[in-house]
Amino acid sequence: MPKKNDLSIFKKVEPGNSVKPSEPKSILAPKAVGRKAKKPEDKESEIVALKLTRAELAKLEEKAGLVPKSTYLKHILRNKTDIFD
Repeated sequence: MPKKNDLSIFKKVEPGNSVKPSEPKSILAPKAVGRKAKKPEDKESEIVALKLTRAELAKLEEKAGLVPKSTYLKHILRNKTDIFD
């Protein structure tokens, strides 16, 4: 029995005897992961800043709950007003 770190038990591959894939390389290439990028006109890239009093901010945070404040305000503006129509 070979020693613990002896690699002689592994089969040696000769250069002319190696296994090559029969499919084209494009099939074997790694595929892109993740979702597709949005179209430039669909991206939300513009910023609007608001200044609120401490009382207003506290009331906004209370109503938003665990949802981020900006996401909550966007939802209100899009669904409960006609600003973007």
